[in-house]
Order: sequence, then C-alpha cells, then structure tokens
Amino acid sequence: MKKPSKLHYAWVICLCGLWMFVCNMGLCSNILSVYLPFIEAGGISDSMGSAILSIRCLFSFGVTFLVELYYRKLSLRRGLLIASLIGAASALVYSVGGSAPVYYAGAALGGICYGLGAIYPTSLLLSNWFHSHRGLALGISSAGSGVATMVFSPLVTALVLRYSLRTAFLLQAGFMLLSALCLFLLLRDEPGQKGLAPYGEGGTNGPRVPEKEGPAELPKQVLWMLALMMLFVGGAGQAFSGHLSVLAKSCGYSVQVAATVVSLQGLVLVGSKFLSGDMADRFGPKRCTTLLMAVFILGCAAVQLMNGVSLFWCYLPVALMGFGASVYNVGPPLWAGDLSDRAGYPKLLKWLQIFYNLGGILFSAVPGVIADHTGEYKSAYALIACMMVASLIILRWSYRRAQAPGKNA
Repeated sequence: MKKPSKLHYAWVICLCGLWMFVCNMGLCSNILSVYLPFIEAGGISDSMGSAILSIRCLFSFGVTFLVELYYRKLSLRRGLLIASLIGAASALVYSVGGSAPVYYAGAALGGICYGLGAIYPTSLLLSNWFHSHRGLALGISSAGSGVATMVFSPLVTALVLRYSLRTAFLLQAGFMLLSALCLFLLLRDEPGQKGLAPYGEGGTNGPRVPEKEGPAELPKQVLWMLALMMLFVGGAGQAFSGHLSVLAKSCGYSVQVAATVVSLQGLVLVGSKFLSGDMADRFGPKRCTTLLMAVFILGCAAVQLMNGVSLFWCYLPVALMGFGASVYNVGPPLWAGDLSDRAGYPKLLKWLQIFYNLGGILFSAVPGVIADHTGEYKSAYALIACMMVASLIILRWSYRRAQAPGKNA
C-alpha cells in the first residue's frame, strides 16, 4: 500500500459525488421547478406540467429495480458514465420542446439518469472509500443537489428571459456532457485501485458504518412499514421541490421572486447537508433525521402564511423546508447503514430507493391536480406536512422495533 498523502483521495471521490449530485439529481430533477413556469407558459397546463415530474419519477422507479445488477455488471465508474451521458441526452431532448410528448421523453431520460446516477452509486462509493466520517462525506456529496439549485436557478431564469428556453437546455446539455467525461477520469471504485486503504481505517471516530452492527435481517413488518414511510418521504420530497416556483407564483409573487425562492432553497439545503452529515456522525442518524423532519414540517405549515406581499413570509417557509429537505438525500443511506449489516446494506438501500421513487410517481402530480381545481398550491403543502408527520412516526417506530429483543425472529 502507498503511504497516504496529506489529502486522502477519498475526499476527491467525495467531491466527485458532489458533482454527480449537481448533474444527475440537481439538473435532472430539482431545476425542473425553475423551468416549469416557462414550460407551462408555452401552453402546458398545471396537470401536464406536474406530469413531467411524474414521468421522471416513473422511470427513476423502474430503473431502481435494475440498479444493483447494473452496477454489478458494469462497475461503478463505467455505470456512472453511462448514466451521466443519459442525463445530458435528457437536456438535449428538452431543448426541442414545444409539446408535452417531447417534454415527457426528456423526463423519461432524466428519470433514468436520476435513478441510476445519484444516491445509490454515491452511497456505495462512499461506503468503499470511507471507514470514518462517512456521514460528513455523504452530507458533502449530497449537497450537490442544493448547489445546483442555488447556482443554476437564477442562471436558468436569466438565460430563458434573455435568450430562450431552448438555449438554456442546450447549455445545460453541454455542461452535463463535459461533467460526465471529467468524472469518468477521476472516479475509482475502490481505494485499492489507487493503492490506498479506506479513509480512517482503524480509527474510532466518525459515523456508525454498516459492518456488523446492524441486524442481519429486519422483520418483514419493519420492512413494509419502512416501505410505507418511503412512499410518504418520496412523494413529499419530489412534490415539494418541484412546485416551489409555481407555489410562489400562485401566491402572487413575481417570476423573479419565484426563481429566487428556488435558489434560496438550494442555498439553505447546501448548508443543511453539510451540517446534517456532521450531526449524524456526532449524534446518530435517528436523532439527526428526526430534527430535519420536524423542521421541514414546520416549513410546510408556514407556507399557509405566504400572502404575495411580504417577502419574509415567502422566504421563511422555503428556508425551513430547505433545511429539513436534506433528509431526503442523507436519510436513506444513513437509515440503511443503521438498520442493516454490511452484506445487507445495498439491498436495504435499494429497497428504500424503490419506494422513495414510487412515492414520487404516486404523488408528484397531485399538487398540479389540486391547483387545477383550487387555483392554489397551499393545500398541497398542507398535505405534504401530514405525510411527513406520518413518516416521522413510522421511522421512530421502526428503530424501536428493529432494536427490540427478538427482532430477528
């Protein structure tokens, strides 16, 4: 083994994970919220606009069943290259625009990229490369989706207003293509490929890692309750972020304020993910994610005070939801690590991701349907709050049941 350099290559892998989240989650998913008002202005209804999000979720859900086999056959490095190239192709298809079927085709490709190229492979890479400080590494990597929202929201808005929707999508496609090639050059599946040991191997600090600490097998009752929880978490996560800009517009705020709302959510989300990763290392995933869910629920409740006049009551709910929203990316890998051993970690993570994406399919179009009938999105965010309250109750119950005597019976 090579003597580790001052900067362990694991942190390069961590930054690659951040960049994968920027492209394969942020640009393939979160930024659609910024594009949506412009797409709908071209003659797409609220329901059809929400259907774009639903189709992306549908294809993310479909490929989740194949993700374990996909990476076992291709390796993490090659599989991520292909997934990232599909993401670039989705932006290219979006650039054609003009009709709902074209947008649906772009959403399908974006969903494949999201399902194959974000949480699952990044979690496995960090599991391979980090023995300690895994929560911090996961927080840094998953912050990429917030970075994308923060940086690209105002940029996309400016490009569309000054040039066209097509120009914005074409530039996004070029950026994603270049990023895919750069990541392929930097990524390595295992530390051994660089002649290194995992970061912190032999250390005692850092997050709990899925070696042998978790139960070998969860009771079926717990697995299905976790599945129900992830339906709620996935539905809430996909719907809340995808409708922030149209929520602001429906409350009477301008397009510029609506874009700022999305950017603010991304800014807060970045900070939250850094903080939540460190909190998970220090206090444990259960306590950390409980706090995040509670803050998110408070933000959904504050949405009801948005009035189209006060910027404070526009930005406060978004900031609270943005802080709590890190649970959607940080939570599942941490829960899988807490509730499984190392051998069962990929399977439990896949199980959680399947139902997360299914929740997105079932619920991501619901806010648009509600808006078509009521003319507002506040009711949808009240429903999202109720879903997260149920998720929090199920999560706490699942931990108690999994850690109870006779749990593997």
